[in-house]
Amino acid sequence: MYYLWWKTTPESVISEGNITSRDANIHYVTYGSGSPILLLHGGLSHRFIWFSQIPWLVNSGRQVILLDTRGHGDSDLGDSELSYHLMADDTIQVLDQLSIQKTDVIGWSDGANTALQLALVWPQRVHRIIAISGNSDPSGLTTEAQMNGQERSSGLTYWFYRWWTGAGDRLDKLETSIRTLWQSGPHLTAADLRKIKNPVLVVVGEHDLITLDHTEKMASRLANGKLAIVPDGGHLTIFTHAREINRLIGNFLAIPTSNEDDHD
Repeated sequence: MYYLWWKTTPESVISEGNITSRDANIHYVTYGSGSPILLLHGGLSHRFIWFSQIPWLVNSGRQVILLDTRGHGDSDLGDSELSYHLMADDTIQVLDQLSIQKTDVIGWSDGANTALQLALVWPQRVHRIIAISGNSDPSGLTTEAQMNGQERSSGLTYWFYRWWTGAGDRLDKLETSIRTLWQSGPHLTAADLRKIKNPVLVVVGEHDLITLDHTEKMASRLANGKLAIVPDGGHLTIFTHAREINRLIGNFLAIPTSNEDDHD
């Protein structure tokens, strides 16, 4: 509700555009001005999942950049096989379009995986990273998550995803691509993680779809990794535990938080 109210204020003025990346049209939006911060959403969602973070970050004096990843929201899926490298490359094209040479990055789920891929391949374009509920290998998913990741949505869940992803009639093709991606990647080795020199805060919910053991190993292998576990949190902490997530973001990126800014 706070986000919907904020959208009516002068601070919420939005700039948006599209870029062509390989075989797909990628849509992006920006809010505010100042030091840039890129927010990357997860699979089978879209950019507005960050409704608990956008107003606070903009009001704190940051330029917030969001994009719809391939097949989500207002972006095309294209014909290429989905990979985290491809989605990272799309992201670089957006940053180039906006003339942003370096940015902080916050990624959730697939967005966290894409953020780590950005740091591995394009470290010079990334400053600090907050990777929320991401994994470096499919084995990091809980057994339940691995099983659910292979099941196609149906019934009310299917219609919810049509809206939640912004894909509408494109959902069937998108869901096939995304569930294939979850089974095939990512595959960041221990050596890959050690190559990432950027400061990285790895965040996981206590009851996440990513196992705590996997997340702890991932954080420890990063050259400058830190770990934060959200008590009682699941995979949706960015809005179910928004106050705690925003405090973690604020502390790591030196962004002031206040009771007024912490809205669930």
